Amino acid sequence: MSHGPTYYPSQGRCIYCGATDLQLSDEHIVPFSLGGQHVLKGASCLPCADVTKRFEQDVARSMWGEARAAFGERSRRKKARPSHIRMVAPETGAQGLDIPTPEFPAGMVFYKMGLPGALIGLPESVDTSPLWQLVMTGDHQRWMKFKERHGWGPVLKFQHEPVSFGRLLAKIGYCQALSELELGDFEATCLPYIMGQRANVSHIVGGTLKMAPARPGLSYELGTSLIGTQEKALVVAAVRLYANLGTPAYRVVVGEVSGRCEVRRVGSKIAPENVYVEPRSDQV
Repeated sequence: MSHGPTYYPSQGRCIYCGATDLQLSDEHIVPFSLGGQHVLKGASCLPCADVTKRFEQDVARSMWGEARAAFGERSRRKKARPSHIRMVAPETGAQGLDIPTPEFPAGMVFYKMGLPGALIGLPESVDTSPLWQLVMTGDHQRWMKFKERHGWGPVLKFQHEPVSFGRLLAKIGYCQALSELELGDFEATCLPYIMGQRANVSHIVGGTLKMAPARPGLSYELGTSLIGTQEKALVVAAVRLYANLGTPAYRVVVGEVSGRCEVRRVGSKIAPENVYVEPRSDQV
């Protein structure tokens, strides 16, 4: 997992809508269902929590439901977890196999994507999500054992959820930034995408087209950077889920910081090796 304390104190208002007069619930930076252990205390009002819960469930259940069950990931509904998962033979398509869940040759689907549009100067109207590439990773030994036993390769099913996946990354990146910064430190330009008010999530979410090496024993990696000039800089979060499986690394443009004094002040809160602030072009 990422470094840092497990719990971060409440900022006194909902991090999504700013409400101070509603009950605030704790917010896992990485969702509990995906192994998240780092928590922002008193961070989300119940209406906003209902919004984020929907896209988190799209990913945890529709995209990764079978894989999470097979790998024994944490769940708040353990009693509903199946003892067997059915797989349909690829050629006959008729008679399926009921495979014990701990033996199921699960695969996790991710998207390989280019850098966020906002990070490379693209207008918000340019949607690059149709260029995202599906890639699957999982337990190779399970796949080989299944093929040896049954004579055919596993057939895995999942639901394509690019928008929910992008919103999930944006939410994780935003919460990660707030583990190091405060709400008043930056303009949170990611919020309309997280809350579903803007659709082109590729403008703030992206990554690289290369798969990063597996990091055994590390469930996820998170970080916060400041990128730009002395006059204006972007707060960018690094997010990598299931790093132990050799998954893609992502970047989320969380927000903006304007003004020389503010850029310097916010930069002082971030690890020096993650601050990439250059002089203005007319000063170079």
